[in-house]
Amino acid sequence: MRRAAAALVALGALLAACAGPGGAAGTRTAGAPPLRAGVGAGSRVGLPAPAHPTVAVRILFLAGSVDDPPGKEGLTALTAAVMAEGGTAKLAAAELARALYPMAAELTAVTAKETTVFAGRCPKEDLERFLPILEDVVRAPRFDPAELERLRRRAIDAVAKRLRSESDEELGKEALGLMLYRGHPYGHFTGGTVQGLQAITADDVAAHWRRVFTQARMSVGAAGGYQGDLPARLARDLAGLPAGAPRPALAPPVTRAPRFLLVEKPSAPTAISMGMTWDVRRGDPDFPALVVAVSALGEHRQGAAFRLFKELREVRGLNYGDYAYPEHFVQAPGSALPAVNHPRTYQEFTVWLRPVEPQHRLFAVRAALYEVDRWVKEGLGQEELDRVKRFLAGYTLTFDQADTRRLGYALDDRFYGLDQPWLATFRNRLATLTLDEVNAALRHHVDPARLRIAVATHGAAELQAELRSGAPSPISYPVPKPPAVLAADRVIERFPLGIAGPDDVKVVKADELFEK
Repeated sequence: MRRAAAALVALGALLAACAGPGGAAGTRTAGAPPLRAGVGAGSRVGLPAPAHPTVAVRILFLAGSVDDPPGKEGLTALTAAVMAEGGTAKLAAAELARALYPMAAELTAVTAKETTVFAGRCPKEDLERFLPILEDVVRAPRFDPAELERLRRRAIDAVAKRLRSESDEELGKEALGLMLYRGHPYGHFTGGTVQGLQAITADDVAAHWRRVFTQARMSVGAAGGYQGDLPARLARDLAGLPAGAPRPALAPPVTRAPRFLLVEKPSAPTAISMGMTWDVRRGDPDFPALVVAVSALGEHRQGAAFRLFKELREVRGLNYGDYAYPEHFVQAPGSALPAVNHPRTYQEFTVWLRPVEPQHRLFAVRAALYEVDRWVKEGLGQEELDRVKRFLAGYTLTFDQADTRRLGYALDDRFYGLDQPWLATFRNRLATLTLDEVNAALRHHVDPARLRIAVATHGAAELQAELRSGAPSPISYPVPKPPAVLAADRVIERFPLGIAGPDDVKVVKADELFEK
């Protein structure tokens, strides 16, 4: 334990002290205006569609992992889980599950960096039975000690077992998050750390419920097959929650991290995540242009019509998936669509490559950096822009087809203080976006030198030596490739890695991450 703690202290020191290519002072996200008040303080959203067969209800709080006290990382997520699954004053946990089952009702709690949402859905004929249960989850949780222990063990296993050893993609993404946000309220895993979760007491959970799940931080919404003013009813029924106070504004993140963080793990496949913070988000005039530009680079799970997937997978067979994102991305369960209700005051541009065979990992990193550099310097062409705009005009229509997703987007619009719905605004803007606007926004906001790169791999020490040496990383193929591909490969294998010195490449073991 002492050895692991010492390693964690060293990791924190290196991420805080090593500025990497961004300079000694780190790279700051600045320029995004403060969010206008739009969510919390009893905000209501109603999207009635009486003919629809189900009703979706969401109770959203401005309470996320940014509210976790130091040393008790994971408190918000654990509190929400105990509320949603641990029973209410009227129903024990097992009784709660049995009450939902005959209605085919859904009730979940999802905690993100800045928000927690209690999402429910039921057939409209069961609304009068379901609604008091959902409301009691929020206003009268049981806080059963046995359920707290069960859910604590589950949360610790999610970190110590699944995150560290069962999901290379998530490990790489979360390691990148440590690099980008170290020292910022975003800077720990939303689900918590092992020691943070172990330190949480029953009194901590009850006190946190009273502190952050309050009227001042709450918004309510309903969509689908209901009649009357259901959001107003929800607000009245939850009026007994503590009044509370608005959450303080968050300071911009400052990235102080080496260029590369290599995470040593036991299994062979390599996951690569690279990214940078930026000062744009929904509502910024440049954001629609950047969504289009990033889509051209690599739309999530949409194949070879997009640059990274085409060049790395289709042409070179390096891996399974290569994608890029203009804002923090969480995939919706059972879908390739972005999940709703994960909004952030400060956003990021990221690229994911997974899984890559160890012998190709350095070439894959260079290939991605080469494509990003080309994307920024050369921009999009008119044919590419037109194709991506046509794709997005159709694809984004799938984003809000379900009532629960329409409601989620409407609540996110309130978070961002938007006067008009984001998806409708974006679709309208697509028609008028010009090539000059897209390429100008791309060049203004993306600086490849600011990218930080997390690599979850086996044999991290060997990769560290290769990176520090700067030696070429040629690739060979089992089948012949066209001359144009081989010519590009000769450039890629020597492409600069942006390493300022030996301290710009650090190694940490996976079982040392997310410990405290």
